[in-house]
Amino acid sequence: MGTREDGEAEEGGLAPPNCSAIEAARRRQSESSQQSQTRNAFMRRLTFIDDDKAELDAFLRIVGGEYDCATVHWPRESAKLFGSPAPDIFVSDLYLPSPSGDITPTAAERDVAARAAKRVAERFSGLYADSSLDDKARLQQTMEAIADAYGMLSLQWRALGQSPDHGVALLMELKARYPEVPFVFYSRKITPEDVIRVLRAGAADAIRKSALKDEDVLVRLAAAQEIYGRQDVQGIRAGGFNVNATVIPTE
Repeated sequence: MGTREDGEAEEGGLAPPNCSAIEAARRRQSESSQQSQTRNAFMRRLTFIDDDKAELDAFLRIVGGEYDCATVHWPRESAKLFGSPAPDIFVSDLYLPSPSGDITPTAAERDVAARAAKRVAERFSGLYADSSLDDKARLQQTMEAIADAYGMLSLQWRALGQSPDHGVALLMELKARYPEVPFVFYSRKITPEDVIRVLRAGAADAIRKSALKDEDVLVRLAAAQEIYGRQDVQGIRAGGFNVNATVIPTE
């Protein structure tokens, strides 16, 4: 069957696509792409480093609307850190494996961790089993059980070859290459002792994963950038001192 020149199908035939509609759709797509490129050009650029793909995806959902975020799956994509222009801010996990990657725990290491987990479970389950304990004594035993639980956690991350030493080493390397770019740690296992250590090493802030609402994470990242870029802070850093969100609040 043929078609008439007005684009309508003759009986039993199919009408060809409307050319003007196709051109309009193409224009809309082009305009949308240009708007997206313009928006990204003005967005702050953030690089997030983590050894867990799920964590990379979760963080991207938090910052994607505010930052042009590039993710680095450590250590396999570590070359991306040095082959691209510097971002406006680096964010990284602290407990990273070495540049050679995770280590597979041995059977003996798994057995040690399993026995430690059993002891921790028994300590927690027994907190209210002893009716002779007063509230203060029970609180003390709770803190001791938490310390044991952290010891069990340490067994697990050490068996995988993960260590805060690797996160700090990455901070120092990126700080040496890009001294004007603030570096923030974002880690699930971070402790108060870790926070003190990384701030002394030059981090602009340290945030524990899941401790803040998404919008509060964005506020902290913006504060780290704002503080790092201030003229008075630049003078302090030029003298060899670190300045972070705990030293100079934004309010």
